[in-house]
Order: sequence, then structure tokens, then C-alpha cells
Amino acid sequence: MNSAGSRYMAVLERRPAPGVGPIGIDRFAAAELGLRAVFPEDRGPFLPALSIAPLDRHVSLGPGRTVRITAQAAAPGVLVPSHRGVDSSRLLLSLAEQRPSLILKVVQPDQRRFVDPEVSFDAQRKAAALGCAPDILAFDVRRAVSVSAFLDGWATARVSDLKKPEVLQSVIAAKRKVHGGPRFKSTWSVFDRIRTLQAACGSCAIEMPQDLPFLLDTVFSIERMIAAAGVDEVPAHADGLASNVMIGPNGHIQLVDFDEARNVDPYYELAILANEVFEDEKDHFLALEMFEGRPRQASFRRMRLYAIVDDLAWALWGLFMDAVSPRKDLEFYRYAFWRLMRCRIALQDVEIDLYAGFI
Repeated sequence: MNSAGSRYMAVLERRPAPGVGPIGIDRFAAAELGLRAVFPEDRGPFLPALSIAPLDRHVSLGPGRTVRITAQAAAPGVLVPSHRGVDSSRLLLSLAEQRPSLILKVVQPDQRRFVDPEVSFDAQRKAAALGCAPDILAFDVRRAVSVSAFLDGWATARVSDLKKPEVLQSVIAAKRKVHGGPRFKSTWSVFDRIRTLQAACGSCAIEMPQDLPFLLDTVFSIERMIAAAGVDEVPAHADGLASNVMIGPNGHIQLVDFDEARNVDPYYELAILANEVFEDEKDHFLALEMFEGRPRQASFRRMRLYAIVDDLAWALWGLFMDAVSPRKDLEFYRYAFWRLMRCRIALQDVEIDLYAGFI
């Protein structure tokens, strides 16, 4: 390996640091210079504040040569009517007055307890090696910062896009390809998330729904039913949001934002995707048919249960974030109310006891 190929780029630092991923400087020399120009000092704690306005810098490349580095904030996060861009701040980096070629992402401080950067970055790199995600070029685990290739000319998917059978088929195919790839560093279930959120909410003075004990009892009974039936975890994107799917000009699909990525039950991933796309649970059969070829009733039942559990998990997350997050411009409570309402409605239509042994 030549000296350029063996170098490391430390995001926000002048020297390599533990947990920083390698980058071929011969391919992205200007990227290293650009990042140091935008963030010349160690400004990790202040980085999210930098994403509120464009920044311009010039970098010297020698006598008479400069490169203009532009860092511009990506779209702000929203929760209602769609969940998009809430977990991180993002900067689009343009080099030499060209179109954006890199995206720098920083996990929001109020999300750090829920995101394991080492697991997330490892998952994205493995998915990228399969052709299912943008290449992650550098990362700093300690600061939860990453730099990835920016998909210029690609569009962020909307729910209306995923309702198109050909698009949904391509998304499911990409997720299945990840399922068949190397395992990720962590194995996880949505029930683990609920326990984490239950403890977090319990540590704060949060007014919880009166029926929460019933909902939790129901969810943990579902966990026991699924465990008894057996679970085969696979590496998964584990994110059902339409906004974390990118659609290329040629219709190709890339998965982005691997904060949720773990080894999980593949039917959990399919359930949360179908829950995002379809209002009527009967339409989940379409996604299941694309996944299995010949949909099984047992798989459909498992998907329905996972969708219910996931709604409760995100409702708890919304309630907790409403209580503790300094980002008061985001409608965490409204989002929690909506997910909780959908959870309750779904439970009214499911006779869970009849599912025992048939999932």
C-alpha cells in the first residue's frame, strides 16, 4: 500500500484518532483539506450549531492555487407529517465550487443514548460493500461523526414512491441483499428498545398514558410468543422510514442512515416498512409476497404483531424526547400521540391469544 492509501482522515482533528475509518487520500485529497478548512479546530461539541447556516472557506493548495470549500446545511429535521432527518445534523460539502460530493453527518446530542456509532458505521460500510448504501469514507466514533459520498441527483423517497410496486420491490430486494451479507456488530430487538425507553421514561417526571401498563404487558406477551416460535436474526437496515431510502435517476435504490441497523428478525424489518407504506394492514400481503414469493399466514401474523410493538416503541421515544430534548421546534408529543393511537387501534383488531403457536 502506498503512503496515500495508508493514511487516515480524522474528522474534526488534525491527527488520527481511535475509531476513525480509513480513506484513500489519493481519491479524496481535497476532502481532507476541505474538512479541516471548515472545522480548523476541535469543535465537536459545537458542530450541530454549525449546520444552521452555510459556511465558505478557501484552502491553499500551494502557491497560486486555492480550492473553495462550501458547507451547506441539509434539509432540517421534521416529525410531522413525516419522520425525516431528526436523529442527526447534516452538512453537504462542495469542493472547488462543484456540486456537493460529500455529506457530513453528526448524531444529535439528544439521540446519542439511542445510537451506537460504532455499530452504525460498521453496518453502513458492510451494506456499501454490497452496493446497497453510499460508501462511508471516514468516521469518528467518539463524536458520532461520519462522512459519506453524497448521492447527487438522487431523490429522497416519499411514502407515495414506496406505494409503487416496482419501487417497493427494489427496496425489499436491497434489504434482502443486506440480510444475506456479513453480520453486524450487534443483535437487537424492538423489545430491547422498549425496555430501554421504559427505563429512560422512568428516570424522568413524564406523565405516561394511563393504559401504558396494559400496553406493556401486551407487548411483552408478544415477545414471549415470538421467542417461543423462534427467531432467526439477520443483518438488517432495520429502518422503515421512506426518507431513509434514496431513488436514483435510473430507478436504483440505496439505503441510508444506519443508526437502527442491527441483526434482527427480518419480519420485523418488513413489518415496519409495510407499516410506513400502507394504511390498511391487508395491503401488507403485497410486501410479504415480494419478500417470500408465496406469503404465509404465519409470517403475516408476525408482521402485524411487530408493527404494533414498533408503534409503542416510537410512542415512548416521542414522549421521552418531548420531555428532555432542547429541540422544541420538533413536535415530539404530537408524533408520540399519533403512534400511540395507531398502536391502540391495531390492538383492537387483533386477537393476540389466537396467534400463539401460529407465528
